[in-house]
Amino acid sequence: MENRCTFIGGVSFALVLGLSPRVLLAEEPVKAVASELGSGAVVLDDIQIDATQVTQDDEIEGVVARQSAAGTKTDTDIAEVPQSISVVGRTQMDQQKAQTVAEALKYTPGVFADSRADGLFDGLFIRGFGGFGGLANFSKLLDGLPLQSGQYLATPAVDSYLLDRIDVLKGPASVLYGQASPGGVVNMVSKRPTDTPLHEVEVQTGSRGREQIATDHSGPIDDQGIWSYRITALTKKADTQINHTQEQRVAVAPSLTWRPNDDTSLTLLASYQKDPSSYYTGWVPAQGSVSGSATGKISRHFNPGEPSVDAYDREQTLFGYEFSHRFNDMWSFKQNTRYMDLNSEYKGFMVNYVNPYSSTTAGELNRLADHSIEKQQTFSVDNQLEANVDTGPFQHKVLIGLEYDRAQSSMRFGRSYDVSGINYVNPVYAQSAALPALTSHTVQKPEQTGLYLQDQIKWDQWTFLAGLRQDWAKTRTEDKVAGTNSHQSDQALTGRVGVVYAFDNGISPYASYSNSFEPVVGTDAQGQAFKPTKGEQYEVGIKYQPVGWDSFITLSAFQIKQENVRTTDPGNAFYYVQTGEVRVRGAELEGRANLTDQISLLAGYSILDPEVTKDTTKSNEGNRPVSVPLSQASAWVDYAFRGTFDGLTSGVGLRHIGKSYGDTNNDISVDAYTLVDAALRYDLNKASTALKGWSVAVNVNNLNDKHYVASCFSAGGCFYGAERTTLASLKYSW
Repeated sequence: MENRCTFIGGVSFALVLGLSPRVLLAEEPVKAVASELGSGAVVLDDIQIDATQVTQDDEIEGVVARQSAAGTKTDTDIAEVPQSISVVGRTQMDQQKAQTVAEALKYTPGVFADSRADGLFDGLFIRGFGGFGGLANFSKLLDGLPLQSGQYLATPAVDSYLLDRIDVLKGPASVLYGQASPGGVVNMVSKRPTDTPLHEVEVQTGSRGREQIATDHSGPIDDQGIWSYRITALTKKADTQINHTQEQRVAVAPSLTWRPNDDTSLTLLASYQKDPSSYYTGWVPAQGSVSGSATGKISRHFNPGEPSVDAYDREQTLFGYEFSHRFNDMWSFKQNTRYMDLNSEYKGFMVNYVNPYSSTTAGELNRLADHSIEKQQTFSVDNQLEANVDTGPFQHKVLIGLEYDRAQSSMRFGRSYDVSGINYVNPVYAQSAALPALTSHTVQKPEQTGLYLQDQIKWDQWTFLAGLRQDWAKTRTEDKVAGTNSHQSDQALTGRVGVVYAFDNGISPYASYSNSFEPVVGTDAQGQAFKPTKGEQYEVGIKYQPVGWDSFITLSAFQIKQENVRTTDPGNAFYYVQTGEVRVRGAELEGRANLTDQISLLAGYSILDPEVTKDTTKSNEGNRPVSVPLSQASAWVDYAFRGTFDGLTSGVGLRHIGKSYGDTNNDISVDAYTLVDAALRYDLNKASTALKGWSVAVNVNNLNDKHYVASCFSAGGCFYGAERTTLASLKYSW
């Protein structure tokens, strides 16, 4: 309790950064009158114009998004941002019944979201950069603010049912968000109060005993619409693909908006999510999964752990607010804040990924055991002052921002290699299931302050974008057992420049340069502090909005370089070294279209040429980075029938994941695989007016039940992909 109070007290000053008094400016209604066109001119009556602007918080019509704040922190057309942006809206998530953020992004080119089958963590690779599960090194945002992870597995996750949309800004984004992976950032946008009533209850059942109940309610509270609310909740449980394991979740997310006038808005956002006694790990060695073995293939249902012991418990609470005020036509201000409290405990037996094979018994795998207890508190505040000014023929949208992030994480940890092995041919559990003692206790206190400036300049059909950000980051680490302290401080100046030209036919070519900065906390085997990673990207492309069509197409080509990448130490597999440099060249094509009121289409293709260009192990230079597919292709079409089958909607999707490599030597090759997904939905109101508001749906992922290895991170660590899963749902909306 004392640590929590100290943490809150230490960041309380940030709450007042940028706070300003309410300034309520009355504005005259916009009036339209006829000009004097001659003796027969007619003067029109006064017309009240409601200049409502589409913002990042608004729902997307169909599957095509036009605006996103992820690329600029302002309400900007995606076509005017000189960087690739993909947006997955609520419609697509509902069509495909995405159960996680990773599942929602599986049809997004340039994003590898199928690295493993479990849904506890959203392990993503974006343009070749990322990671697995709780250790995933991709930049995750919720409502524009960072979701910071702890030291090991205290990693936050947000259930996809609580979200309205997911925006992916590809490439370095440090100029907006500070510390960030060069591959890109994922911004999850929470469901918010609506101006019109919204109510739904949905029940789901499916493969492996899945049971889920979800409900969503929103609307105005008063007749004037000044107050509005939303509350979203769910509970679910299911067995997982791994024998003797399960996943469970309870989540609730209330929100409240106060909008006294068109200029001022305050939205309170909160959520609580608990994942009790769920399962994590589940990797197996390459021999027996990727390749054969003398004792045959390892089952994709094989549990290498201890069912009576293994469990991952996570409890997270988030609350914050979004405040915005427009002073006049020139100046506006926004402040977003959030506090997070996360507690997790992990108890797990797993395959020893460094030395997985027993030398004495066929089919026997060596194991290790981990036990971690983590507590994580974070606080973030982002202040944004926006000015819209004209200088001659140039229209400027200037953004000045000050962001402050602080966290405090505590981890007690123990690991043991002195545990019994497990035979995957005939597993016998509970032979030696004692958890290791918690021998270490580490407390880390990272802080980041960022000051940024951005100018969006429009001139005729040109749009120019330029931005700079100065970051100061520091981390204090306390070893509670040894009684020692260490400090690490980093700073960086990052930037971005870009240009877009909009032709009248809807074609908008663009070019940009951006860079990134990300501190790496920790030391190598010699005790030397890691250097921050630095990344840079060159990107060119074309964005196309065909005139008269509700569609959006993006074609991009890019090169990303990152220095000081952390990889496994070849001389000590339980430590890391910074290999030097990784280069990724690639191209992406994405198309989204609401072709008619019956047909929507998603299609995407990406190709990557990733290469380790500098490494402490010279033989690795020229190799491919681990777990990065060299190509991906996907398509999803949704069709609503008319006539005899009116009310029936079908969807079918195809996903192809190309070859990847599973170790730094590139000795392990993970084969390409292709998956088929399908969906059927029926509006029961079409069968009977007494069933108005009722609908049913059936979704099947991996329809062909493809047996495949999704990815590997070493010779001792490979993940099977998800088997065929079926989900049936019944929903009532009113």
